[in-house]
Amino acid sequence: MSACATPSPVARLPKFTEADSADFIARYYTDQTSYVLKPSMTDGAFRFILNRAGLLGLARQQPRRELAVVVLIHYIEPGDEATAKQGWVHDLQELGCQRIVFLRGGKNMEVNGLPILESPPALPAIASR
Repeated sequence: MSACATPSPVARLPKFTEADSADFIARYYTDQTSYVLKPSMTDGAFRFILNRAGLLGLARQQPRRELAVVVLIHYIEPGDEATAKQGWVHDLQELGCQRIVFLRGGKNMEVNGLPILESPPALPAIASR
């Protein structure tokens, strides 16, 4: 019975509250299927499904790149989540994003209140090619 009362590790994580100040928010499922939550991209009540290149194209178009948020689904294998995070850090840093936050996705598209996940360390700056 006491196991039911013990909060899960995700329940103890800090909650995100900065959706209004975020410059770009993506809900990432796979490289082929994701949604952009900010800027809003809808066809009526339905959100456009975008691939990773489409998401990055929208992120590139944003005039500000202070805060980028990536909402992740729950991965069965911890290595899959780490790989996804590292890929997003690489891509968004290349676009000039200053701060990248990862959230654990919930059942709806609401972002505020989602648990903040640990971010991978920042990648070293790459010398110009």
